[in-house]
Formats: sequence, C-alpha cells, structure tokens
Amino acid sequence: MGFSSECRAGGPGKEVTVVAHCLLNPLTRVRGLAPVAFQPEGHTVQLPCPEALYLGLSRWAVTRNQLDVPHFRRFCRALIKPHADLLEMLAREGASLRIVGLAGSPSCGVITTSSGYTGGLPCAAEHAHVSGRGVFMEELLEELTRRGVAFAAEEAGGK
Repeated sequence: MGFSSECRAGGPGKEVTVVAHCLLNPLTRVRGLAPVAFQPEGHTVQLPCPEALYLGLSRWAVTRNQLDVPHFRRFCRALIKPHADLLEMLAREGASLRIVGLAGSPSCGVITTSSGYTGGLPCAAEHAHVSGRGVFMEELLEELTRRGVAFAAEEAGGK
C-alpha cells in the first residue's frame, strides 16, 4: 500500500522548519557561548554545523570575514546539496519552508552576522554584529533561490 502525498509531506500547506544545527544541539557552539532558547514546532529539518565540521569543536570564535574564503564556501556548498535536494522535494509536495538561522553567526546568520577579527596571534579581540547573512546561510538561500524553491527566512537569538 502506497502513501499519499499528504502522508509524505505532512499534508498540503504544512510548514517545515529548517534550523541551524546549534539551535537544536548547543554542544556544537563555540565554547563559552550560551545556548539560544529555541523550540521548533512540527516538522523540522536540522542543518549541519559547517563551523564544527570544518574547524572542530575546540575552535576559536571567528567572524564572517574570516570564513568568507573560496574553500569554506565550497565546503558549505557540498554540505548544502543533499539538504537542498530534500527541501526542494518537500516544497514540491506542498510543504512551506521556514528557515531559521542564528543571529550574529558568521555562518548561520540570516539578518545579522559578525565582523571584525583580522587574524594574528590568539588574543581577545572585538567584533561587531552587522547587517548581512552568514556564509553558510547565504549559500543555502542562494541555492534554494536558484532552484526556484520558495522559503521564508528568519533568525533566532536576536536582541
């Protein structure tokens, strides 16, 4: 017995929340950063954490300008492809996509990202949260747009 499209996608008009990894798993955040209060409702797709996978869990805090290099972008695009395939299929089945990034993140910011570190020896450094998208979210949203997949995007953890 087959499943109807209503079973596969949760029914017409159902929302799928697509979330930055650390919103559901704060253990992947840079050490010392507090978890962000976030509780998705309904159908959820958790994105991979590009920073943890690329730099490891013992990484230092970084800013967008440090991650905005060709190799990291290629890495993000490789992570995104299978997720974009899934999101495209869900959208074709009638699901609406709500993408939730993390405010101020150099990778997963949707409205705000971070800027300021200039490199050098490890030391305390100032950075600012600025308008713009993180590298990973920028690549994801561009890929979905290129495929003609409709979505709404927002971020959690903003002030």
